Amino acid sequence: MAGNDATSKFFEALNESSDAFIDAVRAANNRTHRVSTALIESAQEGQREAVELAKKWLGAPFDFAGFYSALIETATRAQGRTLEVTRQWFGELADAQKETREIMQRVVQANRSANEAGADVARGVFSRASEAAQSVGNGDGKRVSSTSQVVSSQRPDAVS
Repeated sequence: MAGNDATSKFFEALNESSDAFIDAVRAANNRTHRVSTALIESAQEGQREAVELAKKWLGAPFDFAGFYSALIETATRAQGRTLEVTRQWFGELADAQKETREIMQRVVQANRSANEAGADVARGVFSRASEAAQSVGNGDGKRVSSTSQVVSSQRPDAVS
């Protein structure tokens, strides 16, 4: 019964280790999705602002002061978007570091449990093997020794 508990513990630890790695992949996938979405939205907003800037220029091609002012505002908003995406990226990196540390702790704990369970299983196997060997030695020992006497008496170099 103890062997079954140790075996179950071993396989549960393997599952926990595997789950930790899968959680890491899932978290990385979600993080990548958030950053990609932010980049796409920033690019889309930049494209829309470029179209608006072109409309202003076409509406008043000789209004250099108005066009320059609109150009500066568009560039300022683009820089703000770039800084926001960069800030989000660094935040995601910080979260990734924290998640990686937590996942590695889970993997180490799972591996520790698997090692303990493996040792328990091995102890159980060896104790059962030892008991089986002892029972074979106790029950069939006379037959083995009588067989060895017969074999030794048939050898030409055997001493009687």
